[in-house]
Amino acid sequence: MAGVRKGTAPNPAARCRLGGRAPLSGCEPIGGQGGAGAQRSARRHKSRGLAVALALTVSILAPPASGHALLHQVLEGDAVLVRFHFSDGDRPYFETYQVLGPDDARPFQTGRINALGEVSFRPNRPGRWKVIVATEDGHGAEARIDVDPGSLAVADPGGAGLAQAARLSAGVGYLLGAFGIVALWRLQRARRSRG
Repeated sequence: MAGVRKGTAPNPAARCRLGGRAPLSGCEPIGGQGGAGAQRSARRHKSRGLAVALALTVSILAPPASGHALLHQVLEGDAVLVRFHFSDGDRPYFETYQVLGPDDARPFQTGRINALGEVSFRPNRPGRWKVIVATEDGHGAEARIDVDPGSLAVADPGGAGLAQAARLSAGVGYLLGAFGIVALWRLQRARRSRG
């Protein structure tokens, strides 16, 4: 026992206060219950193990949630690209725009023109589309684009399932790693208390 010099008897009261495993003579176990305290402790450890097993089972069987995942998908296909410029050749960099679908009052897409002076969008139905740009100094332009049924871009959801499976396996790996760290910590703590 730490702090005990060779040839001296350990202080039994100190052993009880530190929660030693085997009570020494003249030392009442913490809680004053004797064998009943040990049984309660064993039941507590058993119920913790059941709780951990239940939590692991529920986390594995739970449906996947992706509330905070921001994924991307690179699609190849037809997109409409409109390049805007002023009469002197300068471009309206980062000005606001709206894309309106055929007979739509609500914008299909809004944003800012990119660093090349371009707006791109993927129409989802045929008809006359409008791209409206308004600059801060009062200039503006409206481009009308006729989209025929043969040039519609169709999204390919091919890569979405792989990303979901990868996220699921990563989550299971994180859980197993966390439980492994806790198990190693408890094993180390048990070895220290014995020796």
